[in-house]
Amino acid sequence: MKLAQILKEINRSEINGYSDKEISGISYDSRKIKKSFLFVAIPGFKKDGHDFVCDAVKNGASVVVSQRKIKLPDDITQIIVPDSRSALAAISSIFYGKPSSKLTLTGITGTNGKTTSVFLIDKILKSAGKKTSFITTVESFILDKKISFDRTTPESLELNNFFNASINQGCEFSTMEVSSHAVDLHRVDNLDFSYFAFTNLTQDHLDYHAGMEDYFNVKKKLFLKEHRDTFGGKGAVINADDNYGKKLIKITDLDVMSFSVYFNNSDIKASDIVSNTCGIDMDVTVKRRKKIKIKSAMSGYFNVYNILASIGICIFLGIDIDFIREGINLISGVSGRFEKIMEVRDFTVIVDYAHTPDGLENVLKTAKYLLEPNSKLITVFGCGGDRDKTKRKVMGDIAGDISDYVFITSDNPRTEDPDSIMEMIEAGMTAGRCSKSYKKISDRKKAIIEALDMAHKKDIVVIAGKGHEDYQEFDGYRIHFSDQKIVKDWASARK
Repeated sequence: MKLAQILKEINRSEINGYSDKEISGISYDSRKIKKSFLFVAIPGFKKDGHDFVCDAVKNGASVVVSQRKIKLPDDITQIIVPDSRSALAAISSIFYGKPSSKLTLTGITGTNGKTTSVFLIDKILKSAGKKTSFITTVESFILDKKISFDRTTPESLELNNFFNASINQGCEFSTMEVSSHAVDLHRVDNLDFSYFAFTNLTQDHLDYHAGMEDYFNVKKKLFLKEHRDTFGGKGAVINADDNYGKKLIKITDLDVMSFSVYFNNSDIKASDIVSNTCGIDMDVTVKRRKKIKIKSAMSGYFNVYNILASIGICIFLGIDIDFIREGINLISGVSGRFEKIMEVRDFTVIVDYAHTPDGLENVLKTAKYLLEPNSKLITVFGCGGDRDKTKRKVMGDIAGDISDYVFITSDNPRTEDPDSIMEMIEAGMTAGRCSKSYKKISDRKKAIIEALDMAHKKDIVVIAGKGHEDYQEFDGYRIHFSDQKIVKDWASARK
């Protein structure tokens, strides 16, 4: 592609050098640069791409996009832009031929429920015979081929490459999680979304955002008319039971389909809900007219909302109710999302990704509801290092209040001292309403095993925080670690 074609559509303040160049590829990683590539220098959280411009040029870059002027050889074209991340999004979209506009793209945003909602929507679409791709924090697929990304939330370059590959493989629909980081860091700029779903908004990422209102203000950009040229969008499915969802319904310019458990005037309303360890049965009324019976193997009251969100999106997508019902019935669960470990027979073990106060409370309340008389709820959890510290005490309070016994342990401590993190959680355990029945064990494997050893018949053990993750992250390194494997190995040793 000619550089001149790219220059027509990006916001730039200065250009030095020739614009009549052929661009063979794009990268923001100097190590991946090849001959005639365009390099975008992005300021990162730990490293600044501007420090690697010379390396990129040595590796073959003929064009450099940066936020400040850098002394370069005369044959290198340099483009100065106000924001490199925003420029990367525009350049990537143009280079790959604006691929998202050739798909029906749905974005799922919110604090909890994004991953499960994506899986549900994709399963429904497949039930209807559609060719699909999807991106989640657990895994991503194009048709039946698993796609790996270097990071949880792909950069705009990887996203456009993914959507281009989806089109080349014949996909018609694509669904993806949209995090607040993805919005704020321009990773989803210039994507042409058709629909959005808003699941909920609760405390998370306050290490990054200044507060809940700032967190919400980033999310709500997807739903505001003033950003429609940036994100596209025709319709939105919004949780009317969530306070922030109520605000979005009032301010969005999108065609809204609301969903609720409590409000009869919502567009999608759940009623007669039965939730137990076998799954969920409920009636769902659509547009106050059509009532459908929904049966799901997924457990947990919170999954009622994920199912309602998926129904709304698929109605927007024109999927027949029979396929919606079939798709929901086919999905048994998602890795690390209220995942029951079947190898344990005498009592129930659930692994869940819950790492926010609301997420933990939902999981523990659901588990408590499922308990049989005279049985107990044992919880194992920790909090991640280098993340929002304010939620640690809150989560300790929640775990202590709902659980019969809690093992406070390590999660991903990263650069922080695990004992210090556990003390912050303990502060919530010992202040206020909780039972104070707990133990601190920094070794996560030992904590899990001790919890399993403690459990008796019909008890429930919830292991929260890591879910699908198969690693534990320390200061500068990772080790392989799977909550599920620890439990399965424990069960196998006792056969």
